[in-house]
Amino acid sequence: MHQITLDDIKLINQIARLGSFARAADSLQLLRPNVTRRVKQLEGHLGVILFHRSTRKLTLTHEGKAFMEHSLSIEERWATAIEQMKVAGVEPAGTLRISALGLFNRLLAGPVLSRFMEAYPSIRLEMKSTWAAPDATKFDVDIMFNTKPIDDKSFICEPLTLSYRDFYASPVYLARKGSPKSIEDFSLHNLIALNYTDLAEGEWLWQDGDDKKLLQVESQLYLDEAEAALKMTLLGHGICWLPDFFCHEHVASGELVPLFDRRHASLGPLWAIYPRTPYENQRLRLFIDMVKQSELMGKPAPIKPDKCARC
Repeated sequence: MHQITLDDIKLINQIARLGSFARAADSLQLLRPNVTRRVKQLEGHLGVILFHRSTRKLTLTHEGKAFMEHSLSIEERWATAIEQMKVAGVEPAGTLRISALGLFNRLLAGPVLSRFMEAYPSIRLEMKSTWAAPDATKFDVDIMFNTKPIDDKSFICEPLTLSYRDFYASPVYLARKGSPKSIEDFSLHNLIALNYTDLAEGEWLWQDGDDKKLLQVESQLYLDEAEAALKMTLLGHGICWLPDFFCHEHVASGELVPLFDRRHASLGPLWAIYPRTPYENQRLRLFIDMVKQSELMGKPAPIKPDKCARC
């Protein structure tokens, strides 16, 4: 009876990546007839067909896609284990290129960067800010922190932290305009439209029991910078939907008031996005772990075994 080996898994994954038995055989330096035979043996052992074969195109069957969901993870974990063995006892070194939404970079600057540089003096950090959603065609860093994941199988989208976004206003504004009793009352109020990368311009979310609902914002002012939106909210220009970790100190000082007793706050992840590779970038993993431990942007998110909830 044929036993499935790691080499079989690597072979199936390579065929799926390249879309060809022949190209997979050449890339792995295997004889082409042997590749065909091994795939047939594996399909016989599993009792399913993994590939649709035609003279023009090779594609995965439904069963093949299901097999790949597990086999990719197995191959990656094996490669990671080997890589970790290689670097064990070696001081982390090299360059780590990071891109994050502007607010996140400013939160990380100081506590996290200071600790990381002290702990790993041989790692060189390059950080830049962005205000855009991640783009797989323009991904020129090692890792990106964003509110929106990439829908591309060549990237891992790891839930980094979980935090709430809630509705806030200043006491000055509420004294002048009154407190809304419901979301419908927003039509009577000034809204400061902070745009997020995971939503279209002028869209907010609010929690209605177990359901998330979309709110289309009409405003005199549209911003893509959280600090600017916070400033206008503190100055009493209206109600804004803001990340809770950004507002804690202002709520504690009495400068901001959360509305609706927080019952409409919506919970969501911040994503750590990085290219899918045969092995894990040690520098990247060290930085992700330190960001999580800081809890500056919310509580660490639980991770599924494949570290990818969307991609």
